[in-house]
Order: sequence, then C-alpha cells, then structure tokens
Amino acid sequence: MKKNGIYRFSLQFGAGSEEQIRAGELLERLGNKKSQIIVAALNEYMVAHPELGNRDCKLEIKSSFVYNQEDIKRIIEDVIQSKFDNIQAPNNMEYDAGTMQGNIAGDISQMLDNIDLFR
Repeated sequence: MKKNGIYRFSLQFGAGSEEQIRAGELLERLGNKKSQIIVAALNEYMVAHPELGNRDCKLEIKSSFVYNQEDIKRIIEDVIQSKFDNIQAPNNMEYDAGTMQGNIAGDISQMLDNIDLFR
C-alpha cells in the first residue's frame, strides 16, 4: 500500500525449505534495513524478466532446488547401500553383495519407471 509517498508491506513466509530459511535469516540480520536489499533484488529480477512489466503476466516462481530422475535414483541407491553395509548375513546364508546391489539397482529403475513423474 502506498501512503504519503511510502510503500508499506507486510511480508510473511514459512521456513519449509532451505531457500526460505536462508532468506529469512538474512532478513532477520538486516533488521530495519530490509528495504534496500528487497528493492535491489526485485529490480534485478524484473530486469531479468521484463515480461513482468505486462499487467496480464502470470507470475510462477519455481524453486531452483530441483532433483532430476538420476539424482533421485542416486539418493535412493545411497540409502539402500548404507542399509546393506550394515547387514550381517547369518552363517548359513550366502551373501553376494555385488549381485544384490545389481538386483536392487534394477528394481529401483523399474520402480521409478512406474512413477508418472518419471515418464
């Protein structure tokens, strides 16, 4: 809202992502000097996205923290690998880690292929 030549806004957002936490911590440190950095950041963003000058422009902001299919596969495989590293096979059971890991990698690929997001 603009009143007496001054823009006044209230800004609130959660701490649900690393980006939000970083931004929130910076704004906390700035105290009463938040305006300068917000104006500079918004102007830089508007220069990079001139379409925002059009009143009919729909704004969609996406997080820059995005995983692709290979990242997710690697994360899942790392988690499973850490579990297998802690498995101790009973004396009466043969345990071939290489074969099991190969089977698991194939199973993970098959599982991800069945998720709509990865099609």
